[in-house]
Amino acid sequence: MPMDGASLSLMLFPQRWDGHRLSASLLVLPRGDPLHAPLWAEGAAFAGAPLALQLELQAGGDAFTPGAPGNLSVDFTLQGASRAVELFSALHGQFLPTPPPSNPQALWRWREERRARWAALGPVRKVLPESYLAALREHATQPRDGASRRAASAISEADLTSRLIRSAAEPRPAPEHQLSWGEVLSHALRQPALARALGLVIDIDTGFTGWDVAGRLSHGGWLQVTLAASQRHRAPRVAARIPALGPQPRPLFAAMLFAEAAAGVAPCPRPWLAEAESYSDGFAHVVHAAEYRPLGASLPLAPPPGVHPGLAIGWDDEQVLAWVQRQVDALCEPAEALVLPGVAGYRVDVRERGGADTAWRSLCGLHGTLSVGEWRSEFTGESRIDVAPLLAGHGDDAFAYLPRHFAIWRGGSLVTGPRSAWGAHPWPPDQPLPELRPGSDCEFRVRLVDLSGGGPQLTDQPVAHAAP
Repeated sequence: MPMDGASLSLMLFPQRWDGHRLSASLLVLPRGDPLHAPLWAEGAAFAGAPLALQLELQAGGDAFTPGAPGNLSVDFTLQGASRAVELFSALHGQFLPTPPPSNPQALWRWREERRARWAALGPVRKVLPESYLAALREHATQPRDGASRRAASAISEADLTSRLIRSAAEPRPAPEHQLSWGEVLSHALRQPALARALGLVIDIDTGFTGWDVAGRLSHGGWLQVTLAASQRHRAPRVAARIPALGPQPRPLFAAMLFAEAAAGVAPCPRPWLAEAESYSDGFAHVVHAAEYRPLGASLPLAPPPGVHPGLAIGWDDEQVLAWVQRQVDALCEPAEALVLPGVAGYRVDVRERGGADTAWRSLCGLHGTLSVGEWRSEFTGESRIDVAPLLAGHGDDAFAYLPRHFAIWRGGSLVTGPRSAWGAHPWPPDQPLPELRPGSDCEFRVRLVDLSGGGPQLTDQPVAHAAP
């Protein structure tokens, strides 16, 4: 959601390099009511309003330096989405979102209360399952940035089980909750066609024609989009790291964006740069699985004969924990957030190990019809798996934790259920999933999804190290 105190956030997510041109998705997020809250004192509300923007590309360097000699820049204008007012009005009528307080003092208190609630929970906890630790040993993969901090946030399964049992004995009172515009926009971003019809996501061909982009970015670089000069102070500036590019096409992914305080003249901390480069293809590194068993149980479930108990799947546990913790930290101390996590979710792929068919199948395929007012959209494609902190306990005993594994596969889809209005759909179409049965041997990989809904495609291959 928009960075604290800003009326508008612009986040550019590189998507693909075709050997000559960069494509990207621009995420545009307003704060408050997009129908009525002005973007700035002399501006209109967000819905349907045009935006004058500048795209700037910098070659090399350990930090982005706006306006540096040699930077390439392109000015362009985004015309307002033609049906934005209609669609935002329909969303308002359906969900009745409550905007933040308009009074400055009330708004400050509202933000402070939100920060205090999250800060009181302490660090997000995570059980590091044996399947993950075994995968680390097998692939000799060492934890990356912030290993000591992440290790301190790990919790034993016995400790977590005990704390959950205590919290279940004293259930948390259900808080009164009013849906905010930020939550409505978050749900809208899960629907690609709706996000684009609202003007929240815009697909961009960066348009640096006439320049040797590959030559300039042979050692990597930076990409940033800002408002036009006259309004540039109205929105925080963040930059995306571009990895070293060559003549070969490849997927691009921004696992994090570097905020203005970090993406300035001073070099960015090396661990963050290494992390951005490491995930620049959008694939998880350490994928692991084990037979499913409930938390605290010493043995897997005993299913009926011939039925598989299900596979619990996880990936990059410590890195995912670090990303989630950064999101919480950004809520608690927005002024100190130097990097903003760009990962919104994950897509899990499967194939039979050692089979003649080596093509991957997505476990996140679905289809259905989305309706907002008079607007209709048929969608067949991929959704995503979210990994968000779960809350347990209340008062001084409240805490946040991540599940031991991030998905449980019992055959079929990971993103739809029997009561869902959306149906599971093979992806790619007309290619069935492998059957999950006792004795079956499958392998998995995980693709990352950014906040704009973009990420590597099913047919893409990892550029950096990724272990199925």
